[in-house]
Amino acid sequence: MARKRLRVAIVLSIAPFLVQAQECKVKFAVAYADGGSLQIGLTAEQKKMWDHESAKKFKSLCVDSKDPDYVILWSEGLNGAELTKVGLNHFNQVRNTGENPGAGTSVKNFSLSGVTIYLRPSSLIRAKADYSVLDVSKLPYSVVHQGQGYQDVPQGTSNHPGQRASASDLASTIADPVAALENALKWLKKEKKL
Repeated sequence: MARKRLRVAIVLSIAPFLVQAQECKVKFAVAYADGGSLQIGLTAEQKKMWDHESAKKFKSLCVDSKDPDYVILWSEGLNGAELTKVGLNHFNQVRNTGENPGAGTSVKNFSLSGVTIYLRPSSLIRAKADYSVLDVSKLPYSVVHQGQGYQDVPQGTSNHPGQRASASDLASTIADPVAALENALKWLKKEKKL
């Protein structure tokens, strides 16, 4: 009787893997490019989403980093940062030194250097996770789709005395690698009619 229970337990434990292997029609791998190196695999947040959503939303897709049909390559970036660079450099100098460099003479502005300032987000500056879907069935690999993943950030941040402000402090969105992966998978599912 114990042997029979053991066999049933083994069959039940491997059944989900057999079913998933039969349903897999498109294999994909995920890679993150940080500008210098390439990291293969899902982030912890992406894995959590995949484990929770794959059975319901993406059952014909499966992660396979060894022999994928597609590679989802993503990175994080900031649009519009160059637009604010001069203004932020000026703000940081006045904030840190109390001197206004554009005034012609050395004018102290202690009110700006000693208070907490609320930085409001700007629609011109957006943080995002860019992704590209690469078809690896052809050499060289070709980009078949591109997109972004982000979340809106309607609130601003506080800048305290002695802190430097950066463009990311003014961003109206934050990069969302989970949304980037999910958007890429939705596109693959639609494109492959799964």
